[in-house]
Amino acid sequence: MSLNFRKTGGNALSILTSDAMNRATSFVLYALVARHLGAHEFGQLSLALTLFYIFQVLAVAGLKTLIIRQVTIDRSQTSRYYTTGCAIVTLSSFSSLALLFGFVRLMHYPADTTLVILLTCIGLLPYAISAICEGIFQAWERMYLIPYVNVPVNVAKVSCAFLLLTRKNGLYAVVLILLSSLVVAALTEVWMLFRKFPVHMELVDYYFCLATFRSAVTFLGIDGTIAVMSSLNVLLLSKLATETEVGLYSAATQLMVPLLLVYQSIGQSVFPLMCRKVEPGFQSLKRISAQVIEVLLILALPALAGLFFLGDWALSILYKNPVFQQAFPALRIVAWVLISQVFTSVLGQALVASHREKITLRIVAVDTLVNLLVGWPLIRVLGLRGAAIALLATRLVDCCQHYVPVSRLFGGIPLAQIIWKPIIAGVCMTAYLLLSSTQAGVLRSVSATAIYSAALIVLAIWASGGVRHLKTSTFFS
Repeated sequence: MSLNFRKTGGNALSILTSDAMNRATSFVLYALVARHLGAHEFGQLSLALTLFYIFQVLAVAGLKTLIIRQVTIDRSQTSRYYTTGCAIVTLSSFSSLALLFGFVRLMHYPADTTLVILLTCIGLLPYAISAICEGIFQAWERMYLIPYVNVPVNVAKVSCAFLLLTRKNGLYAVVLILLSSLVVAALTEVWMLFRKFPVHMELVDYYFCLATFRSAVTFLGIDGTIAVMSSLNVLLLSKLATETEVGLYSAATQLMVPLLLVYQSIGQSVFPLMCRKVEPGFQSLKRISAQVIEVLLILALPALAGLFFLGDWALSILYKNPVFQQAFPALRIVAWVLISQVFTSVLGQALVASHREKITLRIVAVDTLVNLLVGWPLIRVLGLRGAAIALLATRLVDCCQHYVPVSRLFGGIPLAQIIWKPIIAGVCMTAYLLLSSTQAGVLRSVSATAIYSAALIVLAIWASGGVRHLKTSTFFS
């Protein structure tokens, strides 16, 4: 069975819209803080949001993925999983706050940085409640409800932050805006859940809570380890270097966020379909995975070329501060992560859909160990550039660990068939960028994208045997 791109595209667009608004407004907040307050405050905000990302995983306790899978299979359990999920995340959120307080005391951050971190992480409980609601929305494949809440909340968030910063308010005002937006989003999603779904509050069943938490422990381990691994370079930089280098590293990695959001959104939208199409032999799951990998590669290769050749121009346009040009060498290294993440984002969903999440847990544990062993000496010696190299090395190890078990599970992955068209089109784009180094950034980016698109279309028509066959091919069905 082929992937229904129309339905999947609609669900992916809904998730992408929500996630893009969340990340875009965070990015705008970063940019506003960088322009109005400076690189030090930018680093403080980056560190606070990094720690929030780590500890929100503990607050959610792995329940979102479990709820999506279980409610997708049996929607009559929606109320039970909602009540149980809320009870568990209330306890786990307060536990996360206690652990966070101990962590910042152990790290001996400056008092002002510590206060920014603790204020930001008060929002863990409302974030966790939102995660439970959005898991149910995804399980019912009503992803369009998520941007209904997040888009207006995020627009209001960034508008208020802009007004406060332009009126010379400090970083604490931005943090209070972030907290308010999390609370409003959680309350609105709970209201929508009760209004649009057959949900009612049930008495908390202690034994079912315990069984649910035990089932979610593997997902908690996966999400928590991924969070630590993803944040480890920032934490090492904050300890071995300065908040300024944290800011420069975040400035480089933020440029990859839009495409990584696309990966995440498409993966989340396909996940319920993957869960339903797990059959002996895994042929449907294999076809779906191959199709999604090809789509993501088509998006990843031009983005990689653009960041590698035009990243300095992008940094100057977005941040309007010459100090952020120092992030360009690191950006040219971390941009290669976009390729490995294509495979990881799709194959990781395939492992979970086929109930092999323990393999995923093992993978991310190895990734974290590799990141620590490689990152600590590299960051100590090379600073910012060492963090970039450590990130790329870890992601390559991660990609290989996903590819091998899924390839065995599927009886092979048709890699050559998937990658040849995007690679040839990418070579055409790269050749143009190498030959047009004297042109303005906007003209180079537009022209390079046009060349890549034209080459890809020609290759697709040739491979399918003509325009008529292209229109009726499986890929476009």
